[in-house]
Amino acid sequence: MKLSALVHHLDSVGTYNFSDVEITGITNDSRKVRPGCIFVAIKGYKTDGHNFIKKSLESGAQAIVSEERFSLSQKIPQIIVCNTRKALSSLSCCFYNNPSQKINVVGVTGTNGKTTTTFLTKSVIEKAGYEAGLIGTINYQVGKKIIPAQETTPESVELQRLISEMVEAKIKFAVMEVSSHSAIQHRIENINFKTAVFTNITTEHMDYHKTISNYMDAKVKLFKDLKKDSFAILNADDESSGYFADRTSAKILWYGIKNNADIKAEICKESTSNIMIKLNYSGREIDMKIPFMGLHNVYNSLASVASAISLGFELDIIKAGIETAPVVPGRLEAVPCKRGFNVVVDYAHTPHALETVLHSLKNLVKGRILLVFGCGGDRDKEKRSMMGKVADENSDIFWLTNDNPRSEDPLNIIEDIKAGIKPGRIFYIQKDRRTAIEEALAEAKSDDLVLIAGKGHEKHQIIKDTIIPFDDREVVKKILSNNSDI
Repeated sequence: MKLSALVHHLDSVGTYNFSDVEITGITNDSRKVRPGCIFVAIKGYKTDGHNFIKKSLESGAQAIVSEERFSLSQKIPQIIVCNTRKALSSLSCCFYNNPSQKINVVGVTGTNGKTTTTFLTKSVIEKAGYEAGLIGTINYQVGKKIIPAQETTPESVELQRLISEMVEAKIKFAVMEVSSHSAIQHRIENINFKTAVFTNITTEHMDYHKTISNYMDAKVKLFKDLKKDSFAILNADDESSGYFADRTSAKILWYGIKNNADIKAEICKESTSNIMIKLNYSGREIDMKIPFMGLHNVYNSLASVASAISLGFELDIIKAGIETAPVVPGRLEAVPCKRGFNVVVDYAHTPHALETVLHSLKNLVKGRILLVFGCGGDRDKEKRSMMGKVADENSDIFWLTNDNPRSEDPLNIIEDIKAGIKPGRIFYIQKDRRTAIEEALAEAKSDDLVLIAGKGHEKHQIIKDTIIPFDDREVVKKILSNNSDI
C-alpha cells in the first residue's frame, strides 16, 4: 500500500521528507521491523519507542511516525502526530482494509469472567454451525491456528491483523476479551463491535489506572463507541451497570439473577461438576445445565446467552452450546485425583475473584478448603492485604507462596499479604510454589478440596528476569503420580 493512502487521514502536525513509498507492513516493535515497514514510535509504560528509531532505520524502516521530529541520517518520510498510539490504530485499520466491518465482533470487558464468557459464546456460535475466532487471555484462535497470547487484548496492529486473517478464512464471528489497558491505549479504537458485554467491576489494576473512576472510564470506552444498531449486554446485578447504560446509545440487553432482567436465571441445583438453572427469556422458560461450578459461572453463562441472542441465535441452540462448552483452561479446572479429595486450579488473582471462588466452593465441599496462593510482583500492591483477608475469612488452611514475583523479593510480597490476616491465625509460608502445593496435597483428607489459585492456565513462572516452565495442573499430576502417600 502506498504511504499516501495510509497517512492521508492521520491528524498530523507535520510531515518531512515525504515520498510516496510502498509500505509492506506496520509495527511499533523495532525488533519486528523489516524492509518496507512503517515504524510507529510509541511511548510505553516502561520504554519509549522513540529511542529505537535509529535501530528501526538500520532494519529497513521505510517511514517513521513519531510524536516529535528527529534529525535522521537518511532522508526518509517522517510523520509527526500528537498521539502515536491513536495513529498506530488508524494506520493498522487502513492497512488491513478495516476488517471488523466484515465480521461480527463481540467484545467482553469487566474485571472477572471475560475468558469464560468468551469461551461460552464461542461454543454457542460453533453449535449453530459457524466458525468463531477468539482473542483473549489464554490464546488467539483463527480457525485451527492457535497462537499463545502475550496480552489479553493485543496491540492494535496485531488485533487488526488477526481479524483480517479471520475475514480471509471466511470466519463470520470473532469473540474477544477487551482489557482496560487496551481501551486506554486506543487498541480497540477502530474495531466495529456488533455486541459489547459487561461482566462486573471490582478493584483491579490500580497501579496503572490510579482510581476506580479511571478504571471504569476505561471499561466504558467500549460502550461509548457502539453504534445504535449494536447491543450492550449489561449485568443487572452489578451496580456499575447503570454507569455503562447511561453512556451508550446501543440497544441494551440486561441479564441477572436477583434484579429484573431480560435474561434471568433461577438456580435449581449445584454440584462440583455443574449447575442446573431455569432460564427465562421473552416469556419462555427452559432448563439449562451449566457444565461448571460456581455462582460466577451462572453470570458468565447468562452474559453468553445474552450475547448469543444479540447475534440472532435461537434459545435451543444457545442451550446446547452452553451445555456442551469445553473446559476453560485454568478456570475452576479440576485436576484428576483418586485420593478421596478434590483438586482445583483457578486463575483467581484479585480479592473479588478469590472470594467469589471460595464462596462457591464452600457450599459444595463437605470437608475443608485448603488454599495455595500468592500475589504477582510489580503489580497492584494494594490488593495483597485484601487477598490475605479473603484467604483468612474463607478457607480452612492456606499456604502463602510465590506467584510470579518478577523483580520483587517473594518474601516482601508475602509480608504484604500477611498484613490482611488476623493475628493468631495459623497458616503456612512456603516460598517455593511446588513445595507449597505438595504440602497442601499431603495435608488433604477425604472430602477436602485443594484450591491452587492465581496462575490458572499459565505454563510458566517469572522470577526476576527468568521465565521457568511451571503449570499448576501438571505439577499436581506429577506430585500425585510420584507420591503414593498422598
